[in-house]
Amino acid sequence: MTIKRSFAVLCFILPCALAQAGSRESVSSPAPVVGDSWTYQYTDVWKGVKGNTNRMEVTAVDENGIHVDVKRAASGALISTQLFSPQMNPVDRGAMHFAPSFARYAFPLAPGKEWNSDVTGNNPKQGKNWRYQIKGKVLDWEKVKVPAGEFDALKIVVEATYSAQDTFTKNGSGQLTETVWFVPELNNFVKLDYRDTDWQGRIYNRDSWELTAYVRK
Repeated sequence: MTIKRSFAVLCFILPCALAQAGSRESVSSPAPVVGDSWTYQYTDVWKGVKGNTNRMEVTAVDENGIHVDVKRAASGALISTQLFSPQMNPVDRGAMHFAPSFARYAFPLAPGKEWNSDVTGNNPKQGKNWRYQIKGKVLDWEKVKVPAGEFDALKIVVEATYSAQDTFTKNGSGQLTETVWFVPELNNFVKLDYRDTDWQGRIYNRDSWELTAYVRK
């Protein structure tokens, strides 16, 4: 059941719910609704520089999944439209399409759970295709502090080895790692650390996203 809450009521209720989160044995699939949003501060960890602050807003929920508009937090300018599976796994991320979805989560979630998934990714504009072999694991409940507040979150590590499907070199191969802190009450992560290495193990991308604000309808 979806309940509309005022901001004051939400601030009163949510800390109590989060305090009990660590005692749960498992967490079921998220259920975001139209109007829910999450605002994230992007940081280029490699360069130590903060980037844009963007807002993800749910615009529709249907048989195809969860539709999201990504906008600049300050101006409201639309950056891209994205699609997530019912489990909030990326399907369309602007130029990138995953089939099936990129298995960031495998609900229900509980400490110790593991999963594997083979996924293809393609970028039609660039005419490039990749294959991802994904391994995910829920570590444990962990308290995490971000600009939006302090939360009890499930810490999840997702590792994906990927290889280009349309080249004869290893330049399109490597491994990415996402460390995600997922908060059930918010239907999304509050923090995500990303690391990407090439086929020789050299790190060439390190990024993070931290929640600065959210809206629940």
